[in-house]
Amino acid sequence: MAEIDDTDHLAVLRELQSEFQHLLLLADPEAPVISCGSWTVGELAEHLGSVHVWAAGKVIGERVSVETSSVSAGPSPVAAVGARYAASAQTLHEALTSVSADHRCQTLIGEGPASFWSRRQSHETLIHLWDLSTAQDAAMPSVAQEIWADCVDEVVTVMHPRQIQLDRVAAPDLPVRLIAEDVQREWQLGSAPEKSPSAVISGQAAELALLLWGRGELGELSVSGDRSRVEVMLATALTP
Repeated sequence: MAEIDDTDHLAVLRELQSEFQHLLLLADPEAPVISCGSWTVGELAEHLGSVHVWAAGKVIGERVSVETSSVSAGPSPVAAVGARYAASAQTLHEALTSVSADHRCQTLIGEGPASFWSRRQSHETLIHLWDLSTAQDAAMPSVAQEIWADCVDEVVTVMHPRQIQLDRVAAPDLPVRLIAEDVQREWQLGSAPEKSPSAVISGQAAELALLLWGRGELGELSVSGDRSRVEVMLATALTP
């Protein structure tokens, strides 16, 4: 499968933000989001919005703020939460479209292209869109399998290695192989590709992505090899 290019990441981000905002306007801000611990829907929206603004600052190289006084007051708490999120999403969009995809900026793994943030925020929004959908007991909006697969790829190549580098988790002795059967892609989680995996997890790309982000259940996937090693790995903080 061809990699998703930088332009597509930006378009994907915009679409996912739109879906999140749409669901947000249908939600009770005080409703619990079980997949995010003690958070409510309102707190989830504030979190995602703040991450968008923070990322915008990384893109343009300076601290960014959103004027919320004009959007905090609204006809209802639902409208106010939705308006604040929309303002934050727009701030990120403006930052990303104000520079080229290869504009050099600070990323989570050192200096890199601004396109890093289009991809990172796409996946951040994707996972929290799932959180919001689940909290409302609503159907998850349709998302291409390749986007879910790219989310898996980011965990394997960026997020988990960064967790190890920051000493938040220990590097596993042996890797675990992940196979996304719907897009015919596979990865080695936790070690160099030349090492033989201790176990293999197979399933749909979305199932793998949700598993790695602590939202899915191992029992929903096919596992061969040392299952106990897989369970230990999944119990660690693979992502922030």
